Amino acid sequence: MIKKQALLWGIFSLFLFSLAHLGIQSSDDAATLATAGALWDRHTLAIPDMMWLDERVDIGHCSDGILYSKYGLGQTVAAAALYGMGDVLFPQSEAFQWAGYEIAASQAGAILAQHTNVLLGAILVGLVVYAGGRRAPPHHPEAAILASMLLTLASPLWHAARGFGTEIGAALGLFIAVLLARRARAPASTTPLWLSAIGLGIAALFRPSALIFSAAWIAWLWDRPRRDWISMAIASGVILLGLAGYNWIRYGDLLEFGYGDDGARFALHLDSLVSGLGGYILAPGRGLLIFAPWTLFIIPQAGQAWRARDLDDIGALSGIACFYGFHALWRDWEGGYAFGPRLLIPILPIIAFLITDALPTWLRRGRHLLSMLSFLPGSLMQMAALAGDPLETYLHIRTGDVSFAQTVWSLRHNIAAQQIKAAATPEHSIWLLLWSILALAWIGYCDLHINLYINQKKAGKSAGENNAGERRTQR
Repeated sequence: MIKKQALLWGIFSLFLFSLAHLGIQSSDDAATLATAGALWDRHTLAIPDMMWLDERVDIGHCSDGILYSKYGLGQTVAAAALYGMGDVLFPQSEAFQWAGYEIAASQAGAILAQHTNVLLGAILVGLVVYAGGRRAPPHHPEAAILASMLLTLASPLWHAARGFGTEIGAALGLFIAVLLARRARAPASTTPLWLSAIGLGIAALFRPSALIFSAAWIAWLWDRPRRDWISMAIASGVILLGLAGYNWIRYGDLLEFGYGDDGARFALHLDSLVSGLGGYILAPGRGLLIFAPWTLFIIPQAGQAWRARDLDDIGALSGIACFYGFHALWRDWEGGYAFGPRLLIPILPIIAFLITDALPTWLRRGRHLLSMLSFLPGSLMQMAALAGDPLETYLHIRTGDVSFAQTVWSLRHNIAAQQIKAAATPEHSIWLLLWSILALAWIGYCDLHINLYINQKKAGKSAGENNAGERRTQR
């Protein structure tokens, strides 16, 4: 049953993420697509034809006079596969242009490649439903649907899957790492723990900062034999060598990532530390409290995992905490002109998975109030993003006296408020109507399955009391 639900929800997500598809939005996206096209057409990672763009804005770094994109190999390879499919299906397709310049030889291939995140996102959601269904309370696999609804409809994952950034691929890789680790640690399992490094390696190919999630292995290896520690160390070394080799191929330097503007450095001074740690929760233009309030359920879940000494969950929570702190210390923790906490998207599926089993209990305690507060704000943000491109909203409000910091922190000028304002027009009323339908569907689904959950628990409790009474009678 859960396999069918996972497949259906994945197909639904494929349709959902295709709505108002964004594709290429920035110069970084254009550079990644150009690299994917070059990999398929010319079997090279070099993009010398994009030098005109690099002269205006940093998209990579030159090595021996040849330009290479600064972004990871994961998005490039995935996009190149779809690009090649489009090129094979439509060999006579014209060249693809962006900003008046030709950046790929096949328009059909480029259009298909821009849907990379739609496909990866649908696969990710299907995995979350399947894994969550196996984790959910007995006889209540619908809890996985509740968690996936929050992830898919009420978080920045939806907006990211409509674009061409690297966050979705990194999220898929980290989630695979968590699933493989749990499988390896299961009783009587023959799966080696080092296989979880494959997921981490995939995530690192999309976003190298995903490597910080490897802190989870400390808990996962805690009660394992020495051979597991050794094999994990070898697997980690292979990943690091692979990333360093990718840098060497492009730039002739193992530690050169292509950020010529020194964008990879940290901001460790107190102001950035406070703004990053607090901003990811409270900032009106970036905070999880606005864009995905349901993620805060991870706090009581962490307490439960610690009291139960559940090393599987403790490991995943450790990875989440390190990932959160690492990106909060980043110089540009805001993620540029992002709509919500863009840099935290890779850990959202893991959070949804971890809260699956306790979600019905928490929603039951809060009834409609808690269920609405967990779903409505995040889904409203996504509906507003469907009504209009947040990047265009940024460009509109930044033409005035509004600073970038105000789009993050100001109660009036933050991007969330401005995007809702841009969407609240008669021509965009269809999206507000869709949001109302989604909200009613969520409340109805919650009410139905929480009541079923309560009745099942009562039935189980009554059955247990009856069995106990029968045993006393027999004595």
